[in-house]
Amino acid sequence: MSWASTFPLAAACVALLFVPGGILATALGLRGISLWAASPVLTVAMSASTAIVCGKVGIAWTVLPLLVVALLASALAWTIRRSLNNRLSIEPRPWHFQVSLASWGQFLGFAGGALLIAWQLIRAFGEPENISQTFDNIFHLNAIRYILDTGNASSLTLSSMTSGGDPPYFYPAAWHGLVALVVQVTGTPLAASVNVFNIVVSALVWTLGCMFLTRTIVGNKPWIVGFAGILAACFSSFPILLLDFGVLYPNFLANCMIPLGLSAVAVFFGAGAEQKCHPLARFAVAPISAIAIAVAHPNGAMTLVVLSIPVVLFAYSRRYLLSGLWRKDLRQMSAVTLGLLASMALVVLIWKVVRPPAEAAFWDRTQLPAGAVGEIITNSAMGRPAAWVLSALMVIGIYQSVRTRSHAWLFGCFAITAVLFITVSGVERGYWRNVLTGVWYNDSYRLAAILPITALPFAAIGFGWLWGEIRRVLARWATVRDGNSDEVSQQRFPAVLTAVGLLLAVLLTIPMQGAPMKVAIASAGHNYAETPDSGLVSSDELALIDKLDDIVAPNDVIAVSPWAGAAMAYALADRRTTSMHTLSNYSANVTIINDALRDAKTNPEVCPAVKATGVRYVLDFGPKEVHGGRHDFPGLENLKDSPAFEIVTRIGDAKLFRLIAC
Repeated sequence: MSWASTFPLAAACVALLFVPGGILATALGLRGISLWAASPVLTVAMSASTAIVCGKVGIAWTVLPLLVVALLASALAWTIRRSLNNRLSIEPRPWHFQVSLASWGQFLGFAGGALLIAWQLIRAFGEPENISQTFDNIFHLNAIRYILDTGNASSLTLSSMTSGGDPPYFYPAAWHGLVALVVQVTGTPLAASVNVFNIVVSALVWTLGCMFLTRTIVGNKPWIVGFAGILAACFSSFPILLLDFGVLYPNFLANCMIPLGLSAVAVFFGAGAEQKCHPLARFAVAPISAIAIAVAHPNGAMTLVVLSIPVVLFAYSRRYLLSGLWRKDLRQMSAVTLGLLASMALVVLIWKVVRPPAEAAFWDRTQLPAGAVGEIITNSAMGRPAAWVLSALMVIGIYQSVRTRSHAWLFGCFAITAVLFITVSGVERGYWRNVLTGVWYNDSYRLAAILPITALPFAAIGFGWLWGEIRRVLARWATVRDGNSDEVSQQRFPAVLTAVGLLLAVLLTIPMQGAPMKVAIASAGHNYAETPDSGLVSSDELALIDKLDDIVAPNDVIAVSPWAGAAMAYALADRRTTSMHTLSNYSANVTIINDALRDAKTNPEVCPAVKATGVRYVLDFGPKEVHGGRHDFPGLENLKDSPAFEIVTRIGDAKLFRLIAC
């Protein structure tokens, strides 16, 4: 499969992400960039919620229930909006398409950022069907196949894939459920669907969210908002980092939606720049976005919670403290203050509850605090090369915001992300480090990935200052030449100004795509490369998996060691395996198979276990494991010396054995 042949698949991903949510966003009264940025987030919320309901009532997971829910939710939203229009005498906001040089510049910024991200990820992935050769990918790809097999994409039951018959627990399945729909609707290979879906999410959802967040902060300034689209493709720590390390697909999806979520919170509390927004959209999008981010990954929701604190405090201070309203209406302020304190207490409670088990948050620091500070300033988190141009724009934006005393809550958000990263990457293990960063598994990579959310708007503001200075220089030059005022001169040379603005954007973008992004792409490319020494599944092992469809009957089960990568046969060949992830609980029968299958002719417990599980084959990928460890599966080892087996085929060191006993 070539990348050119994936265009229909990409179109299907775009439609799946934007159509259901777009219908609801339109019904809520959103227009323009807010509609486009909110649509995929609303889709994620409806998709994950619908999957949970379908799982409860026994309806198979397909695109049809999602579309039905989207239409019902949109009808309800339209009815409520119409009622509010009548009650509050709100004039319906018509569709308005205004084509201007500024709007074209904004669109070009979005298109440029989206294309840059797509190109970066295409280079990182190598081929459409390459897979991430990392530990977590065993679960993620098999979870998609499990959803397709069971027709159940509920976050409440997905963990039954690895529970060994024990009661399932919550696992965020929003990403898996959507990719399963892509595979189901298009019929394309699972691995290619994963890669193309991730490209679409990175290029569109993340970029639009960053642009809308910037617009929420600075207002309707097309040049700054447009350049924010370019900046979305210039950080080596996101989105590419979470598609490299882990691999952390659910966390990646959650992070892509946080800019929109934070924007919605700012609009909800009236802390953003003035924007035309229907009251229904103002108060509905923020909670729906929070749901979407939470079901994508809970620590994404916790990121949104902590970043919302400065927004709420800013809105409270501006309305009640700085305005003097507390003197005029002490009762209202007292009630709001009590509500604020109760909310903070709830945040503390959630902070204690919504976190992984202590044994899962085992990551240690990666550097000293001073190194973490340096990486924040130079946008070089996790040892990437310094992004000097990007960082210069960010510093200019910070300076300008201080000088003009603006964007106070953005400073609070930036400080929070900085403190969290410094703590997790620069402080030794201890109680307070775990209190602050245990929500993110004490993992430096996860917190490095949220740094761009708050750095990007400052860099966009820095670009806005630079562009403003260049405009003033051009205006003065035109004034001297023609004898007109600066304002008249700027009006007379719109085409010149546009050309200069585009040239400036290009000249800044070129160095921002230099060493930091090249290193990030190379790092990710290493983890997606299919080679004889690939970390999870080698080229020989993948070749053998490709042959399973011709050898193993659909109802036969293959015994595997998941640590050696053989469990990927389930996701890639659609053949059931005894284990679908390394961190699995095993039933009594599977435990017997893992321990004693090679002794099927002499151990009386084995054949009843074989009959109960349907095991007919063993996929032997040798002793090499994804993390270089050693996990014993004595019943699946040294099968060439067992009279209970015969070898069916082999490619290199990868072997498929057939059970001839029982």
